[in-house]
Amino acid sequence: MIPFYLSELARKAQGTLSGEDIEVASVTTDSRNCPPGSLFIALKGEKFDAHDFLEKAVLSGAAALGVSLGGNFSVPCVKCADTLRLLGLAGLLVREKCPAKIGAVTGSCGKTTVKEMAYSILKQGFNAMCTNGNFNNDVGVPLTLLRLDEKLDYAIIEQGASHKEDIKRTSEFVQADAAVITNVGQAHIEGFGSAYGVYKGKSEILDSVLARGGIGIVPSCSQWIDEWKKDYKEAFLQGKMLTFGYNDDDFVKVSEVKSSSQEVSFILTAKGQSEQIKLNLLGKHNAQNAAAAAALCLALGCDFKYIKPGLENTSSVKGRLQVKNFAGFTLIDDAYNASFNAVLSGIDTLSSFAGFKVMVFGDMGELGDEAVSLHEKVGLYAKNKINLLLCLGPLSRHSVEKAGSIARHFDSHDALAAFLKDEVLKRHDNAVILVKGSHAMRMDLITDKLIALSESKDNIK
Repeated sequence: MIPFYLSELARKAQGTLSGEDIEVASVTTDSRNCPPGSLFIALKGEKFDAHDFLEKAVLSGAAALGVSLGGNFSVPCVKCADTLRLLGLAGLLVREKCPAKIGAVTGSCGKTTVKEMAYSILKQGFNAMCTNGNFNNDVGVPLTLLRLDEKLDYAIIEQGASHKEDIKRTSEFVQADAAVITNVGQAHIEGFGSAYGVYKGKSEILDSVLARGGIGIVPSCSQWIDEWKKDYKEAFLQGKMLTFGYNDDDFVKVSEVKSSSQEVSFILTAKGQSEQIKLNLLGKHNAQNAAAAAALCLALGCDFKYIKPGLENTSSVKGRLQVKNFAGFTLIDDAYNASFNAVLSGIDTLSSFAGFKVMVFGDMGELGDEAVSLHEKVGLYAKNKINLLLCLGPLSRHSVEKAGSIARHFDSHDALAAFLKDEVLKRHDNAVILVKGSHAMRMDLITDKLIALSESKDNIK
């Protein structure tokens, strides 16, 4: 982290500083982990208030506090109205001191993959960093910005959202030089209110980057492309809005996409140059993700020569279409989360495998009024592409209904896992099992049970 003085933070937050104006070299929100000399910012949540742990933070090593409550403290203290915003402003202070160019990534799905691809490209020739895991919310984004340092050339920041103005808030702190929207799909409809609400919410990242003279990037194959071209007409005319996709006039174009159970290959073209790319990732949709990542890096000023080695050295992200081969079956672990678009892509990926194709599917979350219809569409989509659909959760009953004879519903993880063992693994030597569902459905419990079965001394057969 690039150090800053408490007085700088107090001014930004329009707060007050009591005690000595010390320089802090680290910021924490965890009272159990306060490095010596750190600033502890006390956040409030629905079920906790870190102001209850101020003394513990000081005893743990905090040299200063960020609070929204009054009181007498033994260390310097910045007091403000909103400590969550204070954390964001701390991230902004560091961002403003950092010389790196920053790229931002958002979208209904594919954010983390595109972030990892862009990071892999940039680190081929530069000092770069990116968001760890999915630290992409009001807390995670500032904590990521607080990792910036003076030696960085580039940083890729992932920004998530489930409600209007989520991205607007974090964009204030990120202040990206270029930003890409991977897609606008049917995710978090409950929070955004409608599909158009999702479009507007994701587009907040464009409003932010364009307002500062940066570059916005969107997918040309999106159903919202005409809306973007209308809403951001001047930016398109000025070359500040770019597209990626399968069209000849895209800033980054992918073509001749071929997908197998081992890799995805395609030709990527940009700035008059083309490369044959082979990704060690599954799914045709990852060609589109690669185009998004390449477009973001090129918009930031990265040379085209780093695109191919960067993309081809990208590793799959844990819990996202990771293939694990075991004796008697193949597991495709995509259990981390599930948006509607990602579920359809998962079905397409599973269908490309040889063998008895099984999808283990848990409810998708936060879909509001669209929940039933979207789960029905999953069942219809899977019906003629795979051999068996095994479902968990009340909403996925609608998927089972539409998928018909290939589908079964279960009331528990244990019951589903037992069916997998007795009716799939014992009956089929070449089963390919995709596990997919929202994070709340804990589909990782199924992957864990499958892995345990593969390692059991009691042979599956």
